[in-house]
Amino acid sequence: MTSMLPTLNEGFTNASLDGAYAVTSVSTGGHGESAAIGVFRFSGDGRFTGAITVNGVGQLFGERQVMNASLEGTYAVDDNGSGYGSTRAIVSFEQGFIREVTTTTLITKAEVLNGTLIAQEVALMEDGVEPVTGALNMVQAVRHPDKGEFSLASFQGTYGGPGISRGGRTPASAIGIGAVNFDGQGNFTAVDIQNLPGTGFGARRNASFDTADGRYRVNVDGTGMIIAPGGQAHLVVSRAYADGDIKVALEYFFITDDPHPPTGNLVTTRVSKRLPG
Repeated sequence: MTSMLPTLNEGFTNASLDGAYAVTSVSTGGHGESAAIGVFRFSGDGRFTGAITVNGVGQLFGERQVMNASLEGTYAVDDNGSGYGSTRAIVSFEQGFIREVTTTTLITKAEVLNGTLIAQEVALMEDGVEPVTGALNMVQAVRHPDKGEFSLASFQGTYGGPGISRGGRTPASAIGIGAVNFDGQGNFTAVDIQNLPGTGFGARRNASFDTADGRYRVNVDGTGMIIAPGGQAHLVVSRAYADGDIKVALEYFFITDDPHPPTGNLVTTRVSKRLPG
């Protein structure tokens, strides 16, 4: 059968991957749940580097392990201009072990910047399974703006979104919705309403949790931490725009470091800025 790839030709090349991209992933299909955040930097000429934080299964039952890693590798956008391509990278974990990871990629959104077609969003499908759990990973990459810098001031105003617990089956599962207000100086307040297991099998209850004195940190690459009395989470700004010298966070994705207390599940949350400006 004749390939339909030529019908997808929109002129994508290696130069279409250029700049810093926020990356997020949540595993699926394995014997344990994991999630990751980070930032990849593509060179425009076939090379890329990155840093990631992975929240994976620990050594003991119910334990989570947060691992930082750096990576370096190569990428290729197919010559047919379709936006498909591939990556190959060596991932070096601070614990001392190394993984080689390959992906099949697809540019899913792009725009012309300074005369060049630049990918704004990319899907990276890992070819192999996670060695420990057998899970599959789909990585979403979203380009950060070139201008401005990330700082505490990148977060200001109210953000909201759903939290999803991963790994449990009803009744041992939970979901939640939450809103958080950042002051642009490292402090936040929040209200989180969670749907939790009830007193009987199949019963559910809603519980509200208020945070009056939360703190947050932001790194120059758009990663950071949320710190609250009940725990902490690693985050990455997944969508942003430049406003003068500041990259303003429009959306962020976070992974709680520890298991969800009532259920033992891994929790991930994607949070959006509620109002513009």
